[in-house]
Amino acid sequence: MPVKIAALDFDGTLHRGGTIAPQDIAAIDAWRKAGHLAISATGRSRSSLTRGLTGLNRTFDYNVLSNGGSSTDAENNLLFGHPLPSSAVRTLVSTFHQLDGLAVYGTTLGDNDGVFSNNTGQKRNKLTEGFIEMTVDDIPFHDFAVVPFWVPTDMNLREIVIDWIRKHLPHVAITTNHNFIDIMAAGVNKGSGIQQLLAYLGINDYELYTFGDSWNDIPMHEIAHRSHSFDFSPTDVKDASHQVIRRVSDCLMDYA
Repeated sequence: MPVKIAALDFDGTLHRGGTIAPQDIAAIDAWRKAGHLAISATGRSRSSLTRGLTGLNRTFDYNVLSNGGSSTDAENNLLFGHPLPSSAVRTLVSTFHQLDGLAVYGTTLGDNDGVFSNNTGQKRNKLTEGFIEMTVDDIPFHDFAVVPFWVPTDMNLREIVIDWIRKHLPHVAITTNHNFIDIMAAGVNKGSGIQQLLAYLGINDYELYTFGDSWNDIPMHEIAHRSHSFDFSPTDVKDASHQVIRRVSDCLMDYA
């Protein structure tokens, strides 16, 4: 019998308004009680997901973190990680840390994520709560899985930044998640991260059901047996999924 796996994005998909809806928690609990695996597949780092789950009485069987850049088990033990080259991190921070309209962060494989600069004129995004101040001098002391750029208002600036990265750093991977630009090591995405985790676990025969609301979820939707976006998802994310739903609990147990 194939192993049934639900891969669930966190922010927007499950985590909305600082909490997870009781009906979604109940659906995931029922899924796991039926003997199936529930994996979080998130852009968050190891430490950021831990903070996000605080007070929610929620764990997953495994976590695919940093858009596929790392993975942990339910006890937060690191299973694998793909750090960006330090030279790429330094180039990104040095080039963009003074640019108006943009914030530069760094999320790591370890315990600390960093804020290099915030020139957006806005307070820290809720997703960066708990981040510490960092400078380029701190880069050699951390393994950075993602360099996220927060561009909260200027769509044109986002495109300019993405074009620059593609031209000057063609060896890195880029994805977008709402108003974030995430830069990872080459070949990293949620789909490849899920596949690496399943290979690590020795799971070859499986049915994969994915749930994700944004562009960084498309690579895992592409490898799913059944994929789901949401009624508030961008149009091209909806087009890349099999089904558009309101909540995970609308259909998860249909596959049990």
